Amino acid sequence: METTRLSCAETAKLIRPLLAKNFPGIKFSVRSSTYSMGASIDVSWDMGPTTREVDKVVGSFEGSSFDGMNDLKSYQDSWLLPDGTARLAYRPDSYGGSIPEYVSDAPHPDAKMVSFGADSIQTNRHRPNEISEQIAKDMCELQHIEYRGESTTGLYGREDREWVTTLAWRLFSRTSFKPGETYGGVRYATEEEGKTEGYDQPMRIIKKEVPHG
Repeated sequence: METTRLSCAETAKLIRPLLAKNFPGIKFSVRSSTYSMGASIDVSWDMGPTTREVDKVVGSFEGSSFDGMNDLKSYQDSWLLPDGTARLAYRPDSYGGSIPEYVSDAPHPDAKMVSFGADSIQTNRHRPNEISEQIAKDMCELQHIEYRGESTTGLYGREDREWVTTLAWRLFSRTSFKPGETYGGVRYATEEEGKTEGYDQPMRIIKKEVPHG
């Protein structure tokens, strides 16, 4: 099957409507860049979905893979499906490195073989600085310890040496916000949340609706 080669800008053009479809109401910035050693796409947004959620949507539009063990970049081909999504079609092995060869059949009769022009896709979720500090303060208040600035430690006991700001960032990074939702405080997770959400941090963010008008 013939492979269609798409430029970095053409790849970015495919990503924009897919983000709008998956995350309605969230404003994304999608910028393509080309340079002497390749090309990349930068996706950024405020609050909204987590980086992991966005990566699941855009990650399949990368045109290359990188083997850190061999310091080797390999170009790959993908299937572009009628619904605008993409799946990996072919990736060469990295000559004994950590990335094995991958080959797949067309997942749909109308799928097209393409080579995406972006070597990598970087995702960057922004949050207001004041929210970052407020999360840390609220976590300390919930645990009844004094907030002494960003390097405050001991949130979960004297042996806990992590900065509370690091724990606050981690909590935020795992919390998705819908359009119109903003930060409203922190609370302890329920037992059911601890079982189903896949991470053991005992706090969760409270989300509140922004009043209209």
